[in-house]
Amino acid sequence: MCFGFTGSEDIRFNIAIDNEYNVLFTRNKGWTGGDIASTVKLTDSLTLWLFGDSWIGDLKKNTHSGSAMICNSLAIQYGKAANEKNLKFYYLTKDRKPAPLFTPADGKGQYWLTGGGIMTESGLYLVAGQIVKTDDNSVFGFKSIGNTILAINNPFDEPEKWSVEETKIPFFLNTDDTEIEFGSPQFIKDGRIYIYGVEFRKKENDRYMILARVAEEHFLNFDKWEFYSIGQWGKDFTKADRLCNRYGAEYSVSFHPFLNKYITVYTELGMSDKIMIRTAGSPEGPWSEQKEVYKAPETGWSKNYFCYAGRAHIDLSGSDDLLVSYVCNSFDFAEMVSDNRIYRPKFLRIKFEK
Repeated sequence: MCFGFTGSEDIRFNIAIDNEYNVLFTRNKGWTGGDIASTVKLTDSLTLWLFGDSWIGDLKKNTHSGSAMICNSLAIQYGKAANEKNLKFYYLTKDRKPAPLFTPADGKGQYWLTGGGIMTESGLYLVAGQIVKTDDNSVFGFKSIGNTILAINNPFDEPEKWSVEETKIPFFLNTDDTEIEFGSPQFIKDGRIYIYGVEFRKKENDRYMILARVAEEHFLNFDKWEFYSIGQWGKDFTKADRLCNRYGAEYSVSFHPFLNKYITVYTELGMSDKIMIRTAGSPEGPWSEQKEVYKAPETGWSKNYFCYAGRAHIDLSGSDDLLVSYVCNSFDFAEMVSDNRIYRPKFLRIKFEK
């Protein structure tokens, strides 16, 4: 189902596992796992990797037993080659224990770097989802209470020395029926930052792509934000059009020159073994019907395993391909601890053909 159809049947591609990136993120010491795994282009030769919950410690008999899990971490990649020497991970150490780089100033819950980020002329902006725990003791025992922009005006210093200013994004709604949130700046076009979001219809168990934009210089001025609705840009975020359905909480949107189109990559319904794509001629669409490009094998390893966080990394892609990652997790936390094959990004490349 798509709202406003444009054909993408002419897109031909092959899929290849990217073993170099898989090896790069298969680590035995320090950072040994993490989810979300989004990227931000800092310069032509520097890429920032952002993670949510992350394992820190040394593997013991190929398990995370004895390691610490922190709620966010990051890495900086120097150059585009998947070389271990070019990748450095960052997190804090407090009282001789690993600690996250970012903690909510209001003391409520924790930050996951779910929204990715954007590099602008005035500095680096990251978007953190603020999460609080619930009484649910499962791996889903949390809820979102909004998104916060982390403004960093010295992004080329070591991350431990970053000067961070927090600004809460006001465009957030969470009721028994619906959750709406914006907080995924994907690219800059014609001087505007395009910020994608999700409307989650809980009873339908479906998530929809929604879209906002703002002039680059006004990113923190929420009076200037506009929301795409009924073919035009308005001021009421609750009226943002549902551009496509069957999305997850995390996805990517980027312009690919080879296709001369925008392409979105996501895990179907947020949690499945299917990696999907759609294409469009403009950031707001109309978007093509979804097309399955890959079926993750990890869900066949255990009845408890599930995959999520499918997204592309356009700035680490080639001229005619697209680097894509996803993550596998387990409903059983103990099983996740004991299997170091999961809970780290897995990589493939979509190779486009003429």
